[in-house]
Amino acid sequence: MGAAQSKPDPKSPLGCLLANFQTLGLSQDLKGKQLIFFCTVAWPQYKLDNQSQWPAEGTLDLNILTHLTNFCKRLGKWSEVAYLQAFWDLRSRPDLCVRYSLAQVLLAKSTPSSKEKDDSSSFSEPPDTLSLTPLRSPTQPPPYSDPSASPSSSAPPLPSTPPVSPPNLTDPVSPTFSSSSPVSAHTRSRTHLLCPLREVAGAKGVVRVHVLFSRADLSKIEECVGFFSANPTLYIKEFRYLCQAYDLTWHDLHVLMTSTLSSEKGERILAAARQHADQVHLIDPAMPVGTEAVPSAKPDWDYQVGQAGHRRRDMMVQCLLAGMQAASIKSVNFDKLKEVVQGSDENPAVFLN
Repeated sequence: MGAAQSKPDPKSPLGCLLANFQTLGLSQDLKGKQLIFFCTVAWPQYKLDNQSQWPAEGTLDLNILTHLTNFCKRLGKWSEVAYLQAFWDLRSRPDLCVRYSLAQVLLAKSTPSSKEKDDSSSFSEPPDTLSLTPLRSPTQPPPYSDPSASPSSSAPPLPSTPPVSPPNLTDPVSPTFSSSSPVSAHTRSRTHLLCPLREVAGAKGVVRVHVLFSRADLSKIEECVGFFSANPTLYIKEFRYLCQAYDLTWHDLHVLMTSTLSSEKGERILAAARQHADQVHLIDPAMPVGTEAVPSAKPDWDYQVGQAGHRRRDMMVQCLLAGMQAASIKSVNFDKLKEVVQGSDENPAVFLN
């Protein structure tokens, strides 16, 4: 326990994360001492996939972060997932990592492997992580040639002009969207962005823009999830896959539920989800309560990098899945049972069976 309370090395990922607690907007939902305990004591003891091990000083390695995230989600350690998300946020902000080694900074800037880019998401095989994977670097502009260079040796020399530099990505750029729907654009195109939140170049760098589901998308989703009353297990499974495969917002979750559930069933699930949030809050104060965890109206959540919108969305999904599980349990109608009576000539053993 003494190691958990010692001051982390400011040049380590954990030290950099603690130094930028306010910058990343983590101070309201997370506690520094709890983060140090998880990072230095709890996480290094977990046996992760592919023999991976969490270092006590923290890391920005994509594989280790992914393995630990999947491990915590499989075991239902949602309070630890919220603290682990802080390292994902730091990984997407390499400009905050200048205080420690260059290798960690380059690691934060590294792009995913080609295998990860080629993986196509579907409703049956989504990625394991619930939250969006860290931001990639924006698409680089095409190469520009120097206008001052002559095309051939025989051509007359051109006036001396300064070389044209690529456009600055920090300049305002209006986002452009393809005419295809979010689902089809994600499954058919070569882009690596996850929808309905797409990454575009904005005035202050890469920003996320919300793209709504189309009618074709909703029709396909209704076919996949089916009817909750008929097969709640299939509905919960496909709903979880949707939340894992796409970077959804509160509005997307609201549209999915209202388009695939009856109003009565939806209200029952929301009530059970808020009750689950109240129960979790007694154990983990980081979990909001009631309508704060599962809002009935569109909340003012910021889904940009370093903001708390993704953590709040993940908590809401956790509560919704628990609410669906609770609503799927059919209550026993004892009035109907009383109507079942034994016949005068019926064998008691047959009747009881």
